[in-house]
Amino acid sequence: MTKPFEFTKSIVDALVQRNDERQWELLIAKLLKRLELPPEDKVEAEIAYNELGNQIAQKLSLSRHEVEVFPQGSMRTQTTINPRHPRKFDLDIVVKLIGPKYETLGAEEMFAAFGKALQGNESITGQPKMKRRCWRLDYPNRSFYFDVTPAVKGASVTGAVLRVRDPDTNSNWSPTNPLEFAQWFCERADRRFEFSRPLFKAAMDEARIEPLPKDEVELDDLLRRTVQIMKLHRDNMYHFAAENHKVAQPISVIIVTLATHAYENLLNDKSHTFTSPIEVALALVEAMPDYINKSAGKYFVYNPALPAENFADRWNDDENRRAEEFSRWHKQLTTDLSKLLHTGSRSANEADIREVFGAAGVEAWKETRPTASGLDGIINSARGLANTTPTAAIKPGSSQTLG
Repeated sequence: MTKPFEFTKSIVDALVQRNDERQWELLIAKLLKRLELPPEDKVEAEIAYNELGNQIAQKLSLSRHEVEVFPQGSMRTQTTINPRHPRKFDLDIVVKLIGPKYETLGAEEMFAAFGKALQGNESITGQPKMKRRCWRLDYPNRSFYFDVTPAVKGASVTGAVLRVRDPDTNSNWSPTNPLEFAQWFCERADRRFEFSRPLFKAAMDEARIEPLPKDEVELDDLLRRTVQIMKLHRDNMYHFAAENHKVAQPISVIIVTLATHAYENLLNDKSHTFTSPIEVALALVEAMPDYINKSAGKYFVYNPALPAENFADRWNDDENRRAEEFSRWHKQLTTDLSKLLHTGSRSANEADIREVFGAAGVEAWKETRPTASGLDGIINSARGLANTTPTAAIKPGSSQTLG
């Protein structure tokens, strides 16, 4: 960046000049509501998820307490988005096998035995498909699929809680700790900016709800919401992309890690300089590339909860394709946001909205017209956000549910 947050300032100045910021907040609130997994689909996924541990324990001749099943990735961090039709909803699951029976096997033997344990239920799950670290269960005729990663106790030399099969390493093992990474993210996402705008604060107080006992939903959950918007933009951008671009698109864990670093530093260094959610989101997006490390021609996006794990490891063995694709996506994201927000909510047309936010964005844009105004408009916006705010993230040691 030639000047700190030049991109953010130019857009915010334009929004303020047009008195357009609140209308965009309302549109984004309505959009986020559409990114939720439909309740009936979530119920089906939950049933399948709960059945999985019992099936694996039985097939591997393990006691049920020796098979620990838990979600990882976006489901655990509560940054999931309802994918664009006909894509399915992706649920990432870890299955930890406890005890010496599988912990002492080699990575390939453990992985093969686990894949065999997933067979025998193909009429429901479909034929298990081998991936790099996981097995995919397609669940034909359902709106979701599972990526199931078997894991065993981590090696003490790496400091990792778990290790998983990884054919790209010399040992065929990679260290990992999805629960600790999710906790790192959630601790930062749960921190809040205190905006000076009175109407926004009033709207937040008005619209707080408590959908689950002891789990109060906050309205200013900016990090999670910004991650959702970025993932939506990425998915739209690559939906019709050529396969060579699609396979190299930015992975979610890198987007989440860079966004979290940016969010944390904005909170620490500039907490009182921001006055709106949009301003924070734009500054966060602008700062993300600053947290990609490069040394001796190699890229590093370290797992902050496990420095031995480099989320950008595949950037270093593909002739920079993934690194270049991240830069291309990030440039397109800032270009699209700048174009759209400079256009203004009243002047934007359906094509402009669709290009950035897809069909869900178009539906939200249509719903927010004519423009809501005054305190009622802001409170309605906040209520829309309350309905879309993810429930509190699953904490390590909690009951093993989808959350």
